[in-house]
Amino acid sequence: MDISKLTPAGQKNLNDISEGKSIYENLLIMTNNPMEHNEKFLMQLLEDNKNTVYGKKYGFGKIKSISDYQSKVPITEYDDYIEYIIPMSEDGVKNLITSYEVDHYSKSSGTLGNPKKIPLSVNAQKIMYEYTLLYTMAMISSEIGINWVDSRALNLVELSIETLKSGATYGALSAKFMLNFKEVLPLIYTSPFEAFFPEIDTNTRYLHSRFALMDKNINMGQAAFYNFFLEIIRYIESNWELLVRDIENGTIDESIKMSNEVRKKVLEKINPLPDRANEFREIFKDGFDKPIIPIIWPNMSFLVGIGTGGFSNYTKKIREIYGGNNFKFCLMGLSASEGNFSVPYELENPNSLLLPDSIFYEFRPVHDDNMDNILTLDQLKEGEDYELIITNLSGFYRYRMQDVIRVTGKYNNMPTIQFLYRLNQTVNLAGEKTTEMVLSNTLQRAEEKFNFDLVEFSIYPDSDASPPKYVFLIEALNIPENVKKEDIKNFIEEDLSKSNPSFGDKIKKRILGKIELDYLQEETHLLYRDLMIMKGISSAQLKPPRVIVNEVQRKFFFALTE
Repeated sequence: MDISKLTPAGQKNLNDISEGKSIYENLLIMTNNPMEHNEKFLMQLLEDNKNTVYGKKYGFGKIKSISDYQSKVPITEYDDYIEYIIPMSEDGVKNLITSYEVDHYSKSSGTLGNPKKIPLSVNAQKIMYEYTLLYTMAMISSEIGINWVDSRALNLVELSIETLKSGATYGALSAKFMLNFKEVLPLIYTSPFEAFFPEIDTNTRYLHSRFALMDKNINMGQAAFYNFFLEIIRYIESNWELLVRDIENGTIDESIKMSNEVRKKVLEKINPLPDRANEFREIFKDGFDKPIIPIIWPNMSFLVGIGTGGFSNYTKKIREIYGGNNFKFCLMGLSASEGNFSVPYELENPNSLLLPDSIFYEFRPVHDDNMDNILTLDQLKEGEDYELIITNLSGFYRYRMQDVIRVTGKYNNMPTIQFLYRLNQTVNLAGEKTTEMVLSNTLQRAEEKFNFDLVEFSIYPDSDASPPKYVFLIEALNIPENVKKEDIKNFIEEDLSKSNPSFGDKIKKRILGKIELDYLQEETHLLYRDLMIMKGISSAQLKPPRVIVNEVQRKFFFALTE
C-alpha cells in the first residue's frame, strides 16, 4: 500500500500498525516465559528506584529476589501514598516514590468530593501508549488485514484536563495525548473538538452522532465502554429525523443544548449535505428492525473498547440488534488510571494477556483473606479468581487495585484472564458477598424473561433498614404494560437467591429484608456520566455505579426515581 496516497487518517493508521508490529510480536514471545520477564522488570524497577525516599525506607537496594521484595515491602492502598503525592503534585518534589519523571496525574473517582491524583510517570505513559494504541492496531491488522485503514474513526471519548501548581497536568491521560494532536484531530476522528472536551450543558450525543453520520466511510468505533457506543446508536434511532434535517440544511436545531459560543464554532465546521440526508431517509424509512450499522457505515469493521464482564450484555445487544454477525469486537483488556494490565490477543476473544514488561503482578486468591498468601504469575490456577496487586512504573508498590480477575486458560505459558468485578462493588450487608457480576447476570435474566430493554441498573445496600436490604434502581425501556413491578422484583429476589445461596439463606432467616425495586427516569445514568465528566473524571475510567457506595450517589439516583 502506497502510504503517500492515503488520507492523513490512513497514513497515521498505517504508521501505528508498523510501529506496533514489534510490540505485538515481542509480547507473544514473552508469553513463552512470562515469569522470567516479570521478575526482570521488577528487579530493574527496584534498582532504578533504590535512592528514592520510598526505596530507602524499604531497602530496595538490598532486595535480590521476589521473596525478598514480598517480605520487605508492605501491601498498600492509595491512602498510603497521599503524604508523597501532595508534595509531588503541588510543589513538584522529586524522588519520593519514583525516580522517573512524573508530569501527569490521572483523576480517578474517590470518596465524597475528593478525587484521587494517580501519578503517571513518562515511562508509564510511553508503555500505555504503546500497548493501548500501537499494539492494538498491529494485533487487529494481523487478524483482518489493512484494507480498513484509509478512513477516520468514530471516537467517543469525552475529557477534561487542568494544570496543577507543580506544572503537571491533571485529568485523563488520553486528554493529554489528544491535546498534543489537537490540530490533526479532525483528520483522524469524526467528532469535533467540542465533543471531546465538552463545556457544561453541551449535548455531546448530538455532536458525536451528527458528525459520525456525515461521514459514510468511518472504519471503526472507539469507546471506553461499550454502553456509550450503544447509547449513541440509540440516540440516532430516536432522533434520526432531527439529525437528518440538520445534515440536509447545515444547521443545528434550536432544541440542541450548547452555548452560543460552542454553537458558533460547530456551525463553522459543517455544510449542508442534502445527498447524504436523502440517503438516510431511504435507510431509516424502514425502521431499525435490521442491523443498521453496516448500512449507515459500510466500512465500519469493528468496535474497540471494554465489552466484557459487566459490559457483555452491551456487546450482545450491539451485535444482535445493530451490528450484525460481521461486525467485529476488539474486547480490550484490563486497564485503569494506574496503568494497562492486560491486552487482547485476537478479535472477539474476551480473554486477555498480562503485560510482563510493564507491571509486576501479584495475586490474592479471593477465597482466602490471608494477605500472606500472595501468588505470582507462575502460581496461578485456571478457573480460580484473584484480587490483582500491582507494582507499576509510577511509584505504586504492591498496590491493591480492588479488581478481581479470573484465570481462564493459557496462551503458551502466559495465564489468560478476564476481569470479573471490583471489590468495592460487592454488596456485603450480612456476610453474603454478592458480586457485581452476580447482580448483572440476574438483571440480564430479568430483562430476557420480561422482554424489556435494560439500559443500566444500580443497587443501594440499605444498611439503615431493619433488617438491612437491597434496593434495586433500574433504568429500562419498553417494559410491557402487562408486566408488574412486583413480578420483576420477585423474580430478581428468587434468581439472586439461587445465584448466591448465602443471600437466599439470609432472606429466609430474615437477616436480610425483602428487596425493593424502583424505576429510574430515562437517561439517569447518562446524566450521572455527564456530571462526572464535567467534574473532571475521565470517561475512559468512568464505569456505571452498579453499587451505590456514597451519599452523593445515593442522593443523585434516589432523586431521579419515577
